[in-house]
Amino acid sequence: MSVIHAVGAQWDKAKWSHQLVSFWQLDAYVNSLFVGATTAITTANLTAALVNDEKRLNTETELTTEDVFGALFDGFLLLFVKEISKNNLTQAEALILQLAEYYAKQYQQLTVTDIKMLNQSQQVIDAMKKLGHLRAQRRSQTRNMG
Repeated sequence: MSVIHAVGAQWDKAKWSHQLVSFWQLDAYVNSLFVGATTAITTANLTAALVNDEKRLNTETELTTEDVFGALFDGFLLLFVKEISKNNLTQAEALILQLAEYYAKQYQQLTVTDIKMLNQSQQVIDAMKKLGHLRAQRRSQTRNMG
């Protein structure tokens, strides 16, 4: 029975990934991020895999900015720690960080009542600023070595 449950869970993640790609196609900026080697479906599949709470993967309703940001936040936490630990991110992982920041800024502009998500969006924005400084510091150290 657990195999059937596992297959069902993977099917739900695949359906949700497809919904996420459709949601991203509605945004010109997000579409512009996928002109490189990594496709939207690759990034969406990775996002679905990183979601911590299976309840976020609801395929019964249309996705909203809140839904997308919530899913990206789960992945953001893991990938942020990975990058600050001096591990390089894949292009899809780097896109998840960039998308999390984009949707965090979008969420900040909404009229929201969910204080938890508002705080999470501010945490992403602040963390990305720190990560930007860390990346710049690493680049300058690399240049100074050569």
